[in-house]
Amino acid sequence: MDVLAATCGALAILALGLGLQKRPPGTRSLRGWLRRQRDRREAELRAARIHANPDTYLALTLVAPVVLFAVGLVQSIVFAVIGAVAGLLLPRFYVRFLIRSHAHRSEAEAPKLLQVLLANLTAGSTYLDALRQARISAQDDWIQEDLDYVIQRFLLDVPLETSIREIRARVHSRNLSLIWDNLAICCANRVPTQTARALFTELASTIQFNVQLANEVRARASGQRIQIWLLALIVPGMYLYLRLLNPEFLSPLNDTSLGRYVLVPVAALLEVLGLYLSYRLSRFEA
Repeated sequence: MDVLAATCGALAILALGLGLQKRPPGTRSLRGWLRRQRDRREAELRAARIHANPDTYLALTLVAPVVLFAVGLVQSIVFAVIGAVAGLLLPRFYVRFLIRSHAHRSEAEAPKLLQVLLANLTAGSTYLDALRQARISAQDDWIQEDLDYVIQRFLLDVPLETSIREIRARVHSRNLSLIWDNLAICCANRVPTQTARALFTELASTIQFNVQLANEVRARASGQRIQIWLLALIVPGMYLYLRLLNPEFLSPLNDTSLGRYVLVPVAALLEVLGLYLSYRLSRFEA
């Protein structure tokens, strides 16, 4: 009976997590739902620039909750429900983590990209030649891919500003967005390179200020992150210490159904939730 109740609970969680969004009229069939889910997974992979089969990723997001539910059911119903929720969220969180981490690396190379563009414009190069030199000196994979895309599309008679705007739509970091926005404006309005040089010189000062501000705030927040991790380790550390030193003291948690199936899982959930909220509060987006 408990297994049946837990199974129903897991299915309810899956239905709640995957079906909250409003469905367009006339697309309530299973095939239409799978097609929409596949399109969302494909968009996530495209944003992360992961060259993988979206069908495989969709299958992983559907199978992982069931597998983790079965594994958690070995311990208790509460762990089974937590496992189902984790299986539902972890694949998406992992893809978002990849997007954010690579975006940070691309953002760190924004000042260098701007300096290369500015140096070539100062030397009298055209916008295309400046982009080619930036492609040669770029070390970040995403920036290299974006510059290759712009150059190749221009060779196919696509205007530079059109391709740059397409790239800008995929960029959400501050400094790179400023570079692509100003470059698209200059190309679209046929601004002479000497005039654009003055614009990019001012932009370099702005980006340098943004970098200094981000470094200063990040340095101050690093101490808070260390405190967060230390405080987070105190509670599980005390639990393990008392369990090794005096197991009978923790018998209400280890030997009772309330402790094993409710108190310990809830404590673990609150610990993870506290870490997540503390990290979000101490994080600074440049």
